Amino acid sequence: MRLKLTPTRTFAIISMLLIASIVVVTSYTQSAFFRQSIIDRQSVLISEMVGALASQLSVSDIQNHHDPEAIGHLARSFGILKNISGVLLIKVFRRDEEIIWSDQPLLIGTKVTNNPADLESAFAGGEVHAVFSSKERLTPNVEGLPHSPLIEFYVPFSIAEPWEGGAKEELVLALYRSPDLLNHTIWNGMLLLWLVTGVGGIIMFAALYKLFQAVYLRQREVESQFARLSADQERMIQVEKLSAMGQMVSEIAHQLNSPLVGVINLTQIAERQVDNPVRVKDLLSEVRKAGEHCRNFVQRMLNFTKISHSEPRVTEMTGLARETIAFFQQSVGHHYKVTLTAPEQEVLLMVDPVLMRHALFNLIHNAAQADPKGTVLVSITLETREGVVGCRVDVCDHGPGIDSIVAKQLFKPFFTTKEDGTGLGLSVAQHIVLMHGGLIRADNGPGGGACFSIWLPDLRDANEA
Repeated sequence: MRLKLTPTRTFAIISMLLIASIVVVTSYTQSAFFRQSIIDRQSVLISEMVGALASQLSVSDIQNHHDPEAIGHLARSFGILKNISGVLLIKVFRRDEEIIWSDQPLLIGTKVTNNPADLESAFAGGEVHAVFSSKERLTPNVEGLPHSPLIEFYVPFSIAEPWEGGAKEELVLALYRSPDLLNHTIWNGMLLLWLVTGVGGIIMFAALYKLFQAVYLRQREVESQFARLSADQERMIQVEKLSAMGQMVSEIAHQLNSPLVGVINLTQIAERQVDNPVRVKDLLSEVRKAGEHCRNFVQRMLNFTKISHSEPRVTEMTGLARETIAFFQQSVGHHYKVTLTAPEQEVLLMVDPVLMRHALFNLIHNAAQADPKGTVLVSITLETREGVVGCRVDVCDHGPGIDSIVAKQLFKPFFTTKEDGTGLGLSVAQHIVLMHGGLIRADNGPGGGACFSIWLPDLRDANEA
């Protein structure tokens, strides 16, 4: 059966592997450190002991090391070192690396050594060289050393005549010792180290696991709550959409119902007056007007659904405003006065000129209707908001202004304060501005009247990239 890896199990496995790796690496490095530290400490003790034993010898004992008396002096001095636990072999070398004394008489007079580099370093540096040698013995039958690793000490010392200018001999004592006792000590220390490190690792693992579990469970709880909130939010949005759709359907039905009721009433009247052609003609004219009203309303609704499609391109906003004003005056008559204020330099933005002209036309038309005898003020200003370069287009009038109750529903589709209005002009303008990443707002002007402001960002670099 395949084990399913949950986040908590994955964390537990990774944590255990990391902690186990730390324990193994720490134990290995500490064992090497402890071994060398113990060896260095023992080398100091052996060096001090060799120095004390060598003080009992004379230069003649070294120079005449083949004499029985000198051999006896050397054996009594350095033979004591055999009492140190684990000592397997002792050799005393002269400067020419000849063995002048050994606890194995067969080696005296030879130059047998397993580590000549350490011997030479001891002669050259005058310091004790202590190494843990794991190399295989090359001449085990001659020296009688085992194949197992050994601890080797190379202790330099000197013997000189007591008077000034007397002869002096430099020597090195090589002592080979079994590492069994040292390994046993290190092994016991390693067991203790592993125990302490393991217990610490287990405690650390338990603490980290509990912490991770608490954080993970809390995260799952938060995610669950967020999912529930998201689901509730989606339901609320769906309810709002249905409510808005119902309101829109209601408004459309209301807009179409009034002329259709008139059509029915007019046709009923016409049926009763078929013998009066002039009256029937007048009634049919009214029926045609009602039909045209319904057709125009449906056409505006179809145009409203097409606004989502835009074709932005680099557009000079001052020229666009002038074209819109000219089109407005030609469409509704020149008796409305509209003025334009704009900067001298070109104001270039990445917009859909058709849609933007439509939005600006609606704002100008509303301002003109609010103050038919006044002047509509259109101004273009360069403005940077929150570090984004753009421009602001203001359309202001000197009419009655905006009521606080009306302001809350101003951009709501089908909301209008005019008897013949559709309530789509401002909502369409807002939709167009939002499509271009801009903002639109309505306020009362400081000198009276209403002022609608459109801010559009300069998105030319983003579109070119």
